[in-house]
Amino acid sequence: MGLPNPGATVRPKADAKARACAVVVDKSRPVAKKLARVLVSAGYTVKTFEELQTPLVQVIQAEPAVQQWLLVGESGAAAAIGAALSSKEAGKDAARRVFGVVYGGDGEIDVPAVCESSGVLGTLGVRPGSQRLDLESELLGLASFLRGQPLLPLQAYLLWGAQAFSTGITNIGGRDAAEARLVKLCTDHLNVSKRLADSIGEVVHELITNAMYDAPVDQKGRPLYAHDRTAPIELPAEDRVIFRYGTDGSRLVVETSDRFGRLRRSDLLRSLRRAASGQVNRGPGGAGIGLSLVCRTAATVQVDVEAGVRTRVTAVLDLEPARSGGSDGPRPGRSLIFPDLAPAPGST
Repeated sequence: MGLPNPGATVRPKADAKARACAVVVDKSRPVAKKLARVLVSAGYTVKTFEELQTPLVQVIQAEPAVQQWLLVGESGAAAAIGAALSSKEAGKDAARRVFGVVYGGDGEIDVPAVCESSGVLGTLGVRPGSQRLDLESELLGLASFLRGQPLLPLQAYLLWGAQAFSTGITNIGGRDAAEARLVKLCTDHLNVSKRLADSIGEVVHELITNAMYDAPVDQKGRPLYAHDRTAPIELPAEDRVIFRYGTDGSRLVVETSDRFGRLRRSDLLRSLRRAASGQVNRGPGGAGIGLSLVCRTAATVQVDVEAGVRTRVTAVLDLEPARSGGSDGPRPGRSLIFPDLAPAPGST
């Protein structure tokens, strides 16, 4: 405990000075207006549409002076947003950058399909019973990120005043101790059911295991431990996994950071597809189940990658039954935030 907070860094690809415009597509005028106010607060000029009479590509081309576009829409607008993001016409100007965000309720979004489009920053959930304005806060976090602000830190998901704790982990014993500590916190102090506590323990286990075994590489970029995720290892101090967690009584947020920055969007999407089809490798080298389990259990999963520098994965877990699924069990993850602004050459 007590290690320095690794903090969030500002990615140089974001541009706070670029002229920015956002488009919100939602058949509900009150929702569109609410989200427009959120985006205005992040420095955007906003256009709202209840229905798209004009392709988004034409909306973008009509404003040649705008350097950054953020296309935001409910699940029904996903195809239109994807078409604009993949259009050569929309992106032919080298000075223009176009990004997209899609939101909807449980089961409304095909996350792997939507996130395949280059420029999609994430899929955001609309969660019934929420008292936190999750959609607005997550959208504001992404919009502000594009304007040069850090991506949401762990404590941004908690009520003001909630504490966060951190520790460095270098081996299986440290991982298992962290998992046991969180399960005990849930059952003995947060009055969480054993079933939900065990699910949270699995999330902690998988996040730390991924960072310990899949992230480290040698000087030539070759994986050091990914071939066998059950073998005992001892990470050098400089390669330790930073594990952080905090709670405000309604939700628990857990986070891992590593110094390698190797997780790609394609890795996450491949994992989700395999899990959906039942093709999960549970063998010694199989990482397929890990990320998909985290996304199924958490309300929000945020992935912040600086290639070759750092990967930070944050999982937000609801502790209240009405928000975690209406019973003791977890529900599918509802928000996936992965703002891959500068993908590595050849990655998808």
